[in-house]
Amino acid sequence: KIFFIVQNFKITHDVFGFNQLNTVIMQFNTFPDIVFEATGVYLMVIAFVFMAVGAVAFLRNRMQTRYRDLSIIALLLFLFLAGARYTDYQQAKSRDDQQTQMASFVNEFATEQGIAKDKIFFNTQVVSDGMIVKMSQKYYHVTISADQQSYTLTRAYLVNPEVKVVK
Repeated sequence: KIFFIVQNFKITHDVFGFNQLNTVIMQFNTFPDIVFEATGVYLMVIAFVFMAVGAVAFLRNRMQTRYRDLSIIALLLFLFLAGARYTDYQQAKSRDDQQTQMASFVNEFATEQGIAKDKIFFNTQVVSDGMIVKMSQKYYHVTISADQQSYTLTRAYLVNPEVKVVK
């Protein structure tokens, strides 16, 4: 079993912000799966340039359809890449919203249970029905209501007591 601690914070876009992020990442014993990806943006720019060059060449030589075809292919590639980037953006935003929701849930949960936030461990990074929480060397099953406005704790017992905690 893996338990996560959700940490939500903002950093500045400079050396100090990078150092703050690097310090948090280096707290892990292993390297976390973090990918900074910009290849899709570069491909979109290249497709846009091909589309523009093809359009200009087609307007100069209307009799040669290969430039028109090049522009159409580049436009389709550009639209495909833009759609893929938008999907990635939506997924990242949804994941960020869910982690923010989990951070506020952890704060509220810790306050209601009267336990420090750093003494509570969950087995998921998002609020969901069926979460397992570890408090004071005891495990509990969290049942979330359908409207996510209330929860019920039920004592749980682990079959395998070997638990790996990921902060």
